[in-house]
Amino acid sequence: MDARPGIENLCCLNRECKFSGQPGGGNLRLRKVYGLDRIRYLRCSECGVEFSERKGTALFNCKISEGQAVSVIDHLDRSCGVVATAELVGVCKDAVSRLLRVSGRASRQLHEGMVHGLAPEVLQFDEKWSFVAKKQRQVTETDPPGEVGDQWDTVGLDPQSKLLVSLVPGPRTGAAIHQAVADAAHRLAPDAPIPALFTDGEPTYETAIRQVFGRRYRVPRTRRRGRPPQPVLRIPQTLVYAQMVKRRQGGRIKTVEIRPIFGKGKLPQVLDALGWNTANTSAIERFNLTDRMRNGRKTRKTLGFSKKRRCHEAMSWLSALRYNFHHPHRSLRQQNQNGRWEKRTPAMAAGLTDRIWSTIDLLRRGPIVLG
Repeated sequence: MDARPGIENLCCLNRECKFSGQPGGGNLRLRKVYGLDRIRYLRCSECGVEFSERKGTALFNCKISEGQAVSVIDHLDRSCGVVATAELVGVCKDAVSRLLRVSGRASRQLHEGMVHGLAPEVLQFDEKWSFVAKKQRQVTETDPPGEVGDQWDTVGLDPQSKLLVSLVPGPRTGAAIHQAVADAAHRLAPDAPIPALFTDGEPTYETAIRQVFGRRYRVPRTRRRGRPPQPVLRIPQTLVYAQMVKRRQGGRIKTVEIRPIFGKGKLPQVLDALGWNTANTSAIERFNLTDRMRNGRKTRKTLGFSKKRRCHEAMSWLSALRYNFHHPHRSLRQQNQNGRWEKRTPAMAAGLTDRIWSTIDLLRRGPIVLG
């Protein structure tokens, strides 16, 4: 088990304290230790607030040991269901369900706090289908709306670093696609150029990209009667966007048409700079397969599908975080000075971290565990 962070790497949780969010202030004192894991109970000498070192992490109020919690997360990330995980680890299934929900919420917060300041050359977007409780054709009027039926993951991926940039779980709507594109744009560095964008043939992407990356232009007045013209959105000249329109026959893809939408004249130059022969969405399609292999809830034909939407979304965020920070990607490995190959995760390739995070790192990560 990895060593716990020192008290100097923790900070006070009281927002009104002057040491809030500032580790290394020398204001924390060890009050006591408790439990089988020897959890430290701390006191802030500045404001007098007392709290557990697990406060704000996925392990807070966890009724199982750290070793069991790590084993639970590892089993869930390898396509094991809640009941199977509980039997293999030797814990109650309610403890597994609770840890899954809390870890999913913590994973989403960690993704929002860590994945930013990016400068990718290209982004790919796609949607991945799954379902909760029952498929959409079996949903009745008595079922709670939005809680059962088809569920989609709208995702954005950097094909060079393999980093999952944006994730929006939920129904397949124009609002979800717009949110995914806007979230990816929000995570770009302020001085980063607009990356080349590739999607499938979903027409909603064009509208979302126009609204997110378009520049508002105020049309000059013409000195005529009536209301002044409304501002319009102009597409930046540097924006390159193309769609991969798939033609299917008998449920199989027969042809793929590359349809440039914006920056048609600059598309060949972008492909040459990337070293690609043609525009594609192969990286994000491969990510969809990887996610289905590791997350059994999203397998197309399975009895291990999610029964509740909140558990489904929690597992989506947990899988996304472990994909970025925990699982090394073979194509990202680098050769060191000794001639040995060093493994790297997508987060390492994107410059977000300098090491592979272990499961306990993810569980301990929170507002009070820094560095």
